[in-house]
Amino acid sequence: MVRMRDISRAPAQPMHDNLRRRPSPAADDRPLLLGHGGELTVEWLGRLTYRPTWDLQNELADRRRRREIGDRLLMLEHDPVYTIGRGGNEGNLLATPQRLAALGVELVRIDRGGDITFHGPGQLVAYPIVELRDPLDLRRYVRTLEEAIIGTAAAFGVEAARVEGLPGVWVDGVRKLAAVGVRVKRGVTTHGLALNVSTDLAWFDEMIPCGIPGCAVTSLERELGQDVGLRTVSGRLATELANGFGLRLVGQPSA
Repeated sequence: MVRMRDISRAPAQPMHDNLRRRPSPAADDRPLLLGHGGELTVEWLGRLTYRPTWDLQNELADRRRRREIGDRLLMLEHDPVYTIGRGGNEGNLLATPQRLAALGVELVRIDRGGDITFHGPGQLVAYPIVELRDPLDLRRYVRTLEEAIIGTAAAFGVEAARVEGLPGVWVDGVRKLAAVGVRVKRGVTTHGLALNVSTDLAWFDEMIPCGIPGCAVTSLERELGQDVGLRTVSGRLATELANGFGLRLVGQPSA
């Protein structure tokens, strides 16, 4: 086993003190999604490698554009992988190819926004495949994902928030709890969010998370001192997402 250092401790000073307020969820008079008031079908996929789920997202997105299916939500864990978004800097991956081989992990460049992030066991990943109402409000969509994370964390006793100018969701403005990176193509979303539940935080030592030097990373387990369980968290996150989208939740959000 390759030993990795723990980087979960926060830097000495907060990265940013300007925490953003939570917006209200989608309302009937200002719906975010085309299917507002309809259903969000959620499916738990278990633990999978990255590339097949990327292919699945694209397949479902194409079907959503053709109106063959309604809005979907995929929830899962990934095998260890580093992904980097469009325009991301590969220099933010600190591990050498030899180091990646020793760890048994790969780097995949993908078509979402954002820079580098890690996916792996103990991290809850959610991929909404939903159709946004025209005119598209991508900023509001990202805020909705962030608010679902914030609401989920609060349900388990962790106070988290957005930080002005920084992507994702943070604890105390200095420890990153979750990453958000999305793509919208012809009105339909892919990719989404990754919430650290009981993730081995040492994986983040091999990268500069989201390209932010000095970034500390945390998890619900680290903040609470105990594992609350991925299955429990997935159910709450699915509910928060459905509420934020203005949809009724249908299906099984966990194993």
